[in-house]
Amino acid sequence: MDYQILRDELDSDPLVRGYAGMTDGGAANDLNTVYRTRQKPNLSGAEAYEQVDNAEFLALTADEQAEVWDIVHLSGEGSGISIASGSKARTRFIALFGGGSATIVDLLAYITENISRGVEIGIGTVTEGAVQKARAL
Repeated sequence: MDYQILRDELDSDPLVRGYAGMTDGGAANDLNTVYRTRQKPNLSGAEAYEQVDNAEFLALTADEQAEVWDIVHLSGEGSGISIASGSKARTRFIALFGGGSATIVDLLAYITENISRGVEIGIGTVTEGAVQKARAL
């Protein structure tokens, strides 16, 4: 546990959760509550391919289908395909299928993870004792 990160969260309360008025247990519970989201930065080619809507894929030209096939085979060195906002693969998928397509909607749903604030700030599960120690710093 990085108590300084926890202390900074409790002191600055950037999301205005009201940590100052919470008990140690209450703050820990709040930090462990799953109410935040983040997007995965990478997908394997298989994960990306499974989100492709078959009817939309078949509606693409042969060259566009080949480009989709090329993109899902980009997974190199175990890191997967970069699908972060602004990445080339993400930009091309949106250009090929259209922003409101079932493929893009399914991809966005698949890469969105529900997480707690503790996970979001990189400290994982927070205990009452950890809050107590952080506040004592």
